[in-house]
Amino acid sequence: MLVNGQHQETIAISDRALHYGDGVFETVLVRARQPVLWSRHLQRLQHGCQRLQIPLDTACLHTEMAELLDTHALTHGVLKILISRGSGGRGYMPPATPTPTRMLQMHPLPEDYPQYSARGIQVMRCQHPLSLNPALAGLKHLNRLDQVMASLELTPAFQEGLMCRPDGLLIEGIKSNVFLHDGRQWLTPDLQHAGVAGVMRDWLLQQIPQTRVRALGENEVLAATEMFVCNSVFGIWPITQLHWGSHMRQLAIGEQTRQLQALFEGCRE
Repeated sequence: MLVNGQHQETIAISDRALHYGDGVFETVLVRARQPVLWSRHLQRLQHGCQRLQIPLDTACLHTEMAELLDTHALTHGVLKILISRGSGGRGYMPPATPTPTRMLQMHPLPEDYPQYSARGIQVMRCQHPLSLNPALAGLKHLNRLDQVMASLELTPAFQEGLMCRPDGLLIEGIKSNVFLHDGRQWLTPDLQHAGVAGVMRDWLLQQIPQTRVRALGENEVLAATEMFVCNSVFGIWPITQLHWGSHMRQLAIGEQTRQLQALFEGCRE
């Protein structure tokens, strides 16, 4: 792991990432030492830091990232970038002139991801609701307790859980965004009040620009003819079995989903 450019496995116990989740992060797919969809990840990282008023030294970040990707034993894997506000005293008020902490790690890609892409997955609706906060909606910030609690509901039979607002509207997966087809067009949830605006979601909206972004409730979910979840690490996982409360549905993997998967496999962006 690199911490502000230094090879080390620890950070200061006073770092605000530990105390308040005060920061943002990105998880980036790496193929042959090249980060995939990097310009989109960097744009979201810059946007998140700007929203949280955390200075981001992009020159140092690029230098450190290049060093890690060029020298790490893994040529394919997952690059995690975490930017915190850095150390600060006790209390919520951040320092007037923060010294951010940059943490970069490489991880192997889980071995079971390709089979889920090929054959599809089983998903369930989680009972734990997503918190509503328009001021932080869309950001990939470090406050992930909603996702931690939802993950505790999963059993080994399920590869992902679907998360809703307190009023029951579908927002996203625990670690993914969601697309569904209603027989006429693709739909994906509106993230104005909750959820993470995923890099893969952004890429897919560019590939299928006719997708409608809107509120999606139980009726839309149960009427879907096709569904998939996506993120920038595993790409697209088709949903072949949906458990939504007392309802269970089998879903087919459509031709357009397979085309989108192939397009992402060849992506050099």
